[in-house]
Amino acid sequence: MKVVIIGAIAGGMSVAFKAMRENPKLDITVLEQEDYISFGACGLPYYVGDIFDDIDEKLFMRSAEDARESNINLLDNHRAISVDFNKKKVFAKDLKNNKEKVFEYDKLVIATGAKAIYPNIQGIDSKNVYTVTKPYMVKSLKKDLHKYKDIAIVGGGFIGVETAEQLSKYEDLNISIYHSRDQLLNAVYDQKAGEAISDELERLGVKINFSERLKDVNVENNEVKEIITTNRQDKTDALILSIGFRPNTDIFKDENLKKLKNGAIITDKYSRTSIEDVYSVGDCATVPHKFLEEPYIPLATSANKLGRQIAINLSKEDNELFSAYESLGSSSIRVGELELAITGLTKEQAEDLGYNYKIADSKILNKPSYMPDSSNINFRIIYEDKTYKILGARVFGRNDAALRILPFTTAIHAGLTTKDLAYYDYPYSPPLAMVWEAVNTANSIAK
Repeated sequence: MKVVIIGAIAGGMSVAFKAMRENPKLDITVLEQEDYISFGACGLPYYVGDIFDDIDEKLFMRSAEDARESNINLLDNHRAISVDFNKKKVFAKDLKNNKEKVFEYDKLVIATGAKAIYPNIQGIDSKNVYTVTKPYMVKSLKKDLHKYKDIAIVGGGFIGVETAEQLSKYEDLNISIYHSRDQLLNAVYDQKAGEAISDELERLGVKINFSERLKDVNVENNEVKEIITTNRQDKTDALILSIGFRPNTDIFKDENLKKLKNGAIITDKYSRTSIEDVYSVGDCATVPHKFLEEPYIPLATSANKLGRQIAINLSKEDNELFSAYESLGSSSIRVGELELAITGLTKEQAEDLGYNYKIADSKILNKPSYMPDSSNINFRIIYEDKTYKILGARVFGRNDAALRILPFTTAIHAGLTTKDLAYYDYPYSPPLAMVWEAVNTANSIAK
């Protein structure tokens, strides 16, 4: 069976390696437009912040040699141009030799990822404008940091916040965030958590400008010298764009391939698309979710787990298909000394889905007050009224606060209640936890 995979960064190679282990007889070809594979882009802000100094050693999980040793026909520098789903053919361009090629398939996996959003502004392609997405671009940013003093970051989502936090370590840099909303990470966290993020960034010296949308830039000698936003005009030495991502699916023109309005390919719980024998995974596709219908949640965790699931199913009949993964949109972030994590439904989502829900907010010590690193963890639990079934949770605080989200993720998947978690037997030791673990206490408050 011939399998063609378009894309080799996260989901695509997860499919390829696992599929070959499941069925070594498969004929797998992977097309990748870049000259690298299996790249962990989530680590890029921490390279900028000097947590490590070698992208090539730390952020590439697999190499082209690894793929070929596994009998995977990896073709890097090959860009897919179009697909004829009726004839089961992929048309691609060999970027090194400027030649067009055609690949036939029995099954196709689309793992084309997403691309950073660039505003339609003249000069936005200047040499001191960066996105924290590609290794070569981030290497260039770090190489030129010594030239800069004022850095503007447009966008207050995960990448914008993480990059600002890491750049704040450099004493000679002035870091400013310009965010179009009135709260950082507003698409994920509630107002209280958002305020905690802002407070921590400001403690680190980052200036935050809310309700500011980038409108224009002033450019000299191919460098942005000023940014013009909704309410201000500020000088800058470098501009980092973290406005968001758009699924990289423009080449797929067939109307039978169903997509969301943003271009994400709609998939079922097996990652099958609306076209027979075509799968899709990663930041170009929707994910199966325990509560939501066809959500777009671009996370590396989903790409890797669903990639393995596709690989298992490639050699199976329809009545044998395996489906284990359901997203809860679980995510976490660290900002300075602050840790945050979230799982399941938010208040707004529970309301939109028509749940009769309650919210339990609490602030609970992570360990006894006599321990020097004792501090409060802020909990929010969204749970169903009367049944007490947990629908979602959010935590933030210091000293391993984010790990307290794990019992909630398990509870949601298992259909457990706040009454269950209030009495579960979690370990106790004064340097590590309270005798009533904070998770127990937070759930006992839910009434």
